[in-house]
Order: sequence, then structure tokens, then C-alpha cells
Amino acid sequence: MSQKSPHPHFDDRGTIAWETQYSTALARAKQENKTIFIEMGREL
Repeated sequence: MSQKSPHPHFDDRGTIAWETQYSTALARAKQENKTIFIEMGREL
């Protein structure tokens, strides 16, 4: 199982393992046989 990491923009208390690079997320998803959730937005 992936080690949890903090959300890159706010404190989510380490809810899930976030990745900021698509290629890294894709490699991890393939390795763990999981899908990818893509969060898009903008910081104000």
C-alpha cells in the first residue's frame, strides 16, 4: 500500500497518497492496479 502524503495545497491530514506528477501517479497506479483521480484547480 502507498504511504500517505499531504495534499500539495492544503492540510488534508494525510488522507491519501497525493502525487503532483502525472507520470509518477500513472506508474504507481499501474503498480498497485488502481485508478487515478485527477484534481484540477487554481490557487487564489
